[in-house]
Amino acid sequence: MNSLELKNDLLRLLMETDDTQLLEKVRRYFKLLKHEPVSDVTLEAQELAMVEIGLQQIEKGQVMSHEEVRKRIEQRLYKKQQ
Repeated sequence: MNSLELKNDLLRLLMETDDTQLLEKVRRYFKLLKHEPVSDVTLEAQELAMVEIGLQQIEKGQVMSHEEVRKRIEQRLYKKQQ
């Protein structure tokens, strides 16, 4: 695919969705890849969105203890060192 075809395909995918969370993720990821600074307003919105996601996960019981998290981190770090 050449660059014009890629752009057209990306535009088509963007136009096919009204999911604002997905669009915001794509926008942030694209900016990250281009090494563009993210404004304080954007960071605040991202932080609020992450808090909301965390609260929803708590309500659904999708939580783990601090000990479980530390254990998982240690396991992943140990695997990478091998």
